[in-house]
Amino acid sequence: MNEVDPIHVSVKEAARLLGLSAWSVYQLLDGQHIESRYAGRKRLVVMASLRKYAEALPSVAPKSTSRAAEAS
Repeated sequence: MNEVDPIHVSVKEAARLLGLSAWSVYQLLDGQHIESRYAGRKRLVVMASLRKYAEALPSVAPKSTSRAAEAS
């Protein structure tokens, strides 16, 4: 069976995907940085908004691990 990308994920799964705590995801939701919907009482994060948020995060330059950099 083919695997399908989810349209929505739980707050816990969104936190895992972003490498954040669930509390941090709720802060992003409250600040309207990412979108959510409700299915009954369960809050679901819209995957498209999660991707958009993650792609907009600034890049971090990799640290040099060469011995020459350590010697200077």
